[in-house]
Amino acid sequence: MRNNKKLFLIAGLISVSMLTGCGNATEKEDDTKAETSAAESTAESTEAAETEGAESEDTMADSSDAETADTATEDAKSEESKTFDANTVSVAGWNFTVEDVQKSKSLENVSVELGYTDVETNSFKKEASDGKTFCMIKMKIEKDGSTESIDWANMKVTDADGNEYERMEDEFLSDLGMMRMPGNTLNFGTSEGWMIYEVNEDAEGLTLNYSFNEEEYHCNL
Repeated sequence: MRNNKKLFLIAGLISVSMLTGCGNATEKEDDTKAETSAAESTAESTEAAETEGAESEDTMADSSDAETADTATEDAKSEESKTFDANTVSVAGWNFTVEDVQKSKSLENVSVELGYTDVETNSFKKEASDGKTFCMIKMKIEKDGSTESIDWANMKVTDADGNEYERMEDEFLSDLGMMRMPGNTLNFGTSEGWMIYEVNEDAEGLTLNYSFNEEEYHCNL
């Protein structure tokens, strides 16, 4: 009987020992799983952060490229809209400066675009003849010791085909609120203003020319 009790007691101790061992193994396994899960979560967070950083850099690069393109476009637009590059040329004791050149079928449009009049107040309108267009030239002419006068019959515009155009009667410029170059012969001082030539609509290679007794003035328009 005593032997049976001893056997029963030993069997109980073995069972408790086995249960205790399983409990430790399970806890270790759970700890290992938790550590693995934490490591995987950290790796995923790191990868997500790197991906987000890369996307942010790409976005910044795209934004920078867009700004560069916009700037280039604005520069191109500014280059297209700038006025004639003024250049003073001295010939036969006269200084010639072409300050601006405008071409248009309608002088009403030109005066509005140049800011001399606005759409509401501009009541004067002049259209070029069929197949023609207006070439408006703003000049500054200054006498610098010359013995010759400026006769407008000698101030002509020519094109690449050899066609020759004379200054038209442009007194109507005052109706557009624009300063007109005097139409009388220039003998002294400084004169400035617009003058108009009516040229072929498809004319290319326009050049302003003036012939003195011994010298000639030329300006590409």
